[in-house]
Amino acid sequence: MSITPPASSESSEASRVHPRYHGLDFIRAVMMLLGVVLHTAMSFQQHEELWPYQDPETSPVAGFFALSIHIFRMPIFFVMAGFFGAMLFTRKGPAIFAGHRFDRIVIPLVIGWFVLFPLLVWALAFAYIHATQPAGDHSILGAFRRMTWSVDFVEAGPMHLWFLYYLVYYYAFFAVSTLVLRKCARPLLSFLSGCVHSISLGALRWFRLPILMVISLPLMFTMEDVGFDLQMDWAPLWNVLGAYAVYFGVGWVCYHHREIVGALERFAWSRLLSGLILLAFAMILSFIWYQALHEPESVALDDGTLSILFVVNQIVQVLSVWLLVFGLTGVCERMFRKENRTVRYLVDASYWIYLMHLPLTIFIPACFRYWDIDGTVKMFVMMILVTIPLLLTYHFVVRGTVLGVVLSGRRYPVWPLTGRSPANTE
Repeated sequence: MSITPPASSESSEASRVHPRYHGLDFIRAVMMLLGVVLHTAMSFQQHEELWPYQDPETSPVAGFFALSIHIFRMPIFFVMAGFFGAMLFTRKGPAIFAGHRFDRIVIPLVIGWFVLFPLLVWALAFAYIHATQPAGDHSILGAFRRMTWSVDFVEAGPMHLWFLYYLVYYYAFFAVSTLVLRKCARPLLSFLSGCVHSISLGALRWFRLPILMVISLPLMFTMEDVGFDLQMDWAPLWNVLGAYAVYFGVGWVCYHHREIVGALERFAWSRLLSGLILLAFAMILSFIWYQALHEPESVALDDGTLSILFVVNQIVQVLSVWLLVFGLTGVCERMFRKENRTVRYLVDASYWIYLMHLPLTIFIPACFRYWDIDGTVKMFVMMILVTIPLLLTYHFVVRGTVLGVVLSGRRYPVWPLTGRSPANTE
């Protein structure tokens, strides 16, 4: 049994000024966990050229999962990252903020990349060898014996860790900008703060969504494809970096006007439903776009119509994302007013799961390549099988070790290894 000391007046005051946002924590974790769903579903799409591994049993809903998640996941994640980044910067100060972000972002980016890139190369090599073995030879051990273990780092990209790479830019830019405004331009900072308050909660709140659309859309029109272009190389795609910076910046600024989080609880379900309806519309437009672009014989559109479709698609996607941000914020903060231990555990585990999941989303489906079963059922089973080892390794290898300190800032007692139940560890 653990004994919790009574909270001091200082800690009570801190909790009132800087409360724990369990709903936003949950949203951030879900956006990371959806990486498992997205990258596993990619192996079961019906278009082979979209992913390096293709399972022979495809699913008609795989493309739906992949496209819908791709539209909203990273913009919403960056809003949450900006909000919590500003919270840390405000509460701890620039020095501790820099050290904390170095531990949580830079170290996992550098070390994780050197660990994960070979694992991904080997997973792809195994998948290729296992798919091209002589007829009748479906042995997993045989594929291991035939594959090569060499790794070529020459043209290696950031993989799924590109979001950490972008976060380094954002934390540096917004932290330095905040310091400069505080030290050198307080009148300008006060003016900007007044403008933001008026837009978020004041007289101009009815123009909140149109203003966000105006600042979000210009860079979206510079993309080569609908939605966001993919970051494949280490050289940043500056339009993508800038487009996601808008979402991160909104999250950063909103922390300083965090009364808006409570205000968004009103009409939250209406906003969420509207965002989901527009998301479905955006997906329909995206499917038409991809068909017209890659299969022009099935959807014949001239260049002018294709350009209009692109513009309309980008507008609908951005509108749906902001409505989902508003709706999810209000709904989740309403649902998670107090800490839930199961949800908290998944929040803590989500970072590790996202960092380590990509090689497994190739390797595990490749191991079951010759399992003859409906593609949709197989896809969901693979999602579960990918998640299980990630949760086990988090619990036994990360949660109670120095890895847990790096990824979550503390080392948790790990039941049953500690002999204490989870209920007594907090």
